[in-house]
Amino acid sequence: MAGEVCMRIYLNLLIFSFFLGGLAFGQQIRGKVNAGNEAYHQEKFDEAMNHYQDALLEDPENDVIHFNQGDALFKMEKYDKALESYQKVLGSKDVMIDSKTYFNIGNTYFKQDKLQESIESYKKALEISPSDQDAKYNLELARAKLKENSQKQQQQPQQNKQDQQGGQQEEQSQQDQGGEQDQDKQDQQQQGEQQEQAREQQEKEQQQTQGKESDDNKDQKDQEQQEGQSLEESKDKISKEDAERILEALKNDEQNKQNMRRPIKSRKRQVEKDW
Repeated sequence: MAGEVCMRIYLNLLIFSFFLGGLAFGQQIRGKVNAGNEAYHQEKFDEAMNHYQDALLEDPENDVIHFNQGDALFKMEKYDKALESYQKVLGSKDVMIDSKTYFNIGNTYFKQDKLQESIESYKKALEISPSDQDAKYNLELARAKLKENSQKQQQQPQQNKQDQQGGQQEEQSQQDQGGEQDQDKQDQQQQGEQQEQAREQQEKEQQQTQGKESDDNKDQKDQEQQEGQSLEESKDKISKEDAERILEALKNDEQNKQNMRRPIKSRKRQVEKDW
């Protein structure tokens, strides 16, 4: 249940101060209190406090001035000091002032979120003035808020447990995701290493193949060179034999020519005896 506390301020209680002294003395106090009330209505609460304080210097036991001073402190949100002023009013000869004071004490405790104290103050106001509708309303408001806070406190451990479980689940999920990322990273690294090894193996095989081809080419070249040398040697050898054969043929031809130039000598034929 939500709502603002219905606070009542009883500034018309100044009339009771007249019974505390003579007419002139009462008029002096009344003038200072009226000045404070006027500043209060203009929301000049500091100025109002000054007027009330001046009035209290002349009449320190005046319940009405303490009451009005408590109202000004309440508006300034100085709740502890407001309670001090209201406490000075309690036990007044006028029970209606006590009823109104308990009501404002209840409002002050409510503002401080001291709900149980606020409830007790409203009850005391109603004991004195059972027909006070504002006190009844504020009492129910304080009870509803106290119940709401109690339910929140009961739900809080469960909510904390759920939040903790949710946090653990989220943390586990993050860990799982982190583990998957680490695994993916390891897989990628392993795949990269395998690709690198395959590339190195391929380069090694290519180098071996190129080396083998180079050796084969070298062997072939050496073989061709050897065959070339053999052919050249054979060529040189054949050429030398041919040259010798030609020279021999020329020599024989020359010899034949010389033989043809010589005259044929007659020789006696010897008769072999037939013994």
